[in-house]
Amino acid sequence: MSSIETVKVIVEAERHAAKTIDDASTKAIAIRKTIDAVIQEKRQRMVVDAKKEASYIAARAEEEGKREAELQEQESTEQLRQLVARASAKKESTIEKLVSLIMQVQR
Repeated sequence: MSSIETVKVIVEAERHAAKTIDDASTKAIAIRKTIDAVIQEKRQRMVVDAKKEASYIAARAEEEGKREAELQEQESTEQLRQLVARASAKKESTIEKLVSLIMQVQR
């Protein structure tokens, strides 16, 4: 093999190597774009899932708050009813005592 043929082989090998490197770079860029798209899609799904979970938690908390408020209202209503009943029960005896005192004063 002559020097010229050797140089031609080397130049051809370098061209082939450059093309291989260029092809590999193109493939790497394409793979990176695909990976970026997959990562972005997963992030978006995670955000959507997190929003759904937050919405569920907020709705559940609201329902629990409503139930707690209803229980508090029922307890307050019952306590008020009991207080009114006690006041009414004492009212008659208080009126009787007052009438008795007035009668004593008038005598």
